[in-house]
Amino acid sequence: LQRLHPKLSTAEILADYEAVTHHLAAQDFSAPCLVHTNDGARVVVDVEGRWWRLATWVPGETKNKVQSTVEAEQGARALGRFHQAVAHIEHDFGSQHPLHDTDSHLRALIKAVENPAHEPHRATVSDEIDRILALLPTLMLPDDLPQRVVHGDPKISNILFRGDEAIGLIDLDTCNRHTILVDLGDAVRSWCRDGGEDERQKFQLDRFEAILRGYAAEGPPLTADEIHHLGGAGRLITLELASRFARDVLEDEYFAFDAERYPSRRAHNQARTRSMLYLADDMLAHQGEIDALVTQHFPAR
Repeated sequence: LQRLHPKLSTAEILADYEAVTHHLAAQDFSAPCLVHTNDGARVVVDVEGRWWRLATWVPGETKNKVQSTVEAEQGARALGRFHQAVAHIEHDFGSQHPLHDTDSHLRALIKAVENPAHEPHRATVSDEIDRILALLPTLMLPDDLPQRVVHGDPKISNILFRGDEAIGLIDLDTCNRHTILVDLGDAVRSWCRDGGEDERQKFQLDRFEAILRGYAAEGPPLTADEIHHLGGAGRLITLELASRFARDVLEDEYFAFDAERYPSRRAHNQARTRSMLYLADDMLAHQGEIDALVTQHFPAR
């Protein structure tokens, strides 16, 4: 039983959630499945106006961070099986999630930079913004990549484990049609590093290879164009997130912050921006090895 935020659970999102979870249940894929109320509704609203949704329980456990190549490979296997399971779903997604709309995030950052109201805070993050605006456009994915059903937020805590085996996925509110490279790129960004998003951490190349190995074993075949852009997908999503953090340094309204460690949201987001740029730089330093591993695990067809 889950309490929902009404603004994040529109009729369109609820309909998409129902379609995806019922489709996965029919495919015998381990994931929660929406349970209707006795009146056939998707949610119930209590006397205090709070929204509640019920889904079936899937036994398993979640992890807060990747700690080994085994976990990275298992997560990629589960993500690959998910992409296979939803490959032929007959559903027109009604919701328009902003997740991984890189172009929109870039334009929003530019708009925030140009807003005179943010002038007093621009200097604190101007160097970082200049780097993001120079780098992110060079990594943009082409519009003609296959549009497949994606999870949208494949952080490791959304992968369900049973022992050492990844068995399924949870948190299916963000599913939509997109290039699956955004799922793979987000997995690379979040699984191939240690620490929090505000900590400068090195890129873990061995975990990257584990992701490729697991996904190649159980994911759908990738097209030549998808393979061509796979090596840059992790850096793309890393810089996309950096752009969102930098924007919030200016706007100061979105991301939660740790008040015990930072004096303000702006200060926390500044640290997050810098750590994502540090990670993107380390990815670039390994780009030759990254490309070689992509070729090894996804040979040209």
